[in-house]
Amino acid sequence: MRTGLSRWKAAGELFRFAAMSATSSLITLGLPVFLHEVLDVGQKTAVACGQGSVFFLNFALIRIFVFRSSGRAGRQFLHYASSAAVFRGLEYVAFVLLFEWAKLFYISALLITLGTSTAIKFVWYRFLFGGDKAAAV
Repeated sequence: MRTGLSRWKAAGELFRFAAMSATSSLITLGLPVFLHEVLDVGQKTAVACGQGSVFFLNFALIRIFVFRSSGRAGRQFLHYASSAAVFRGLEYVAFVLLFEWAKLFYISALLITLGTSTAIKFVWYRFLFGGDKAAAV
């Protein structure tokens, strides 16, 4: 019976993470497009602004909405901040590699980067915010 409850909990977390990721992705994708296409900001700068803009929003949504964590917020924020910095750094490097070296259109490079990163993040944040009950799905 416990396994069934764990699966439902994981399914709910996955659904909420998908909703949060969609919101985050719209901002991470939409802001650079707006900045570049409307305000003529450089593509790399626009992408950096988009990625940086969702930092605090994602922490709040992951902690409160997705995993409904009751752990110590300060400690979780430190772990989140360090892992988010690593993720965002790797996302930006991946974007630059796809954009400059693979010569992909910047929106395509963003979509590939964000899609891959999102799957990895779910597993990591489930571990980080779910405590000892955070076995991978």
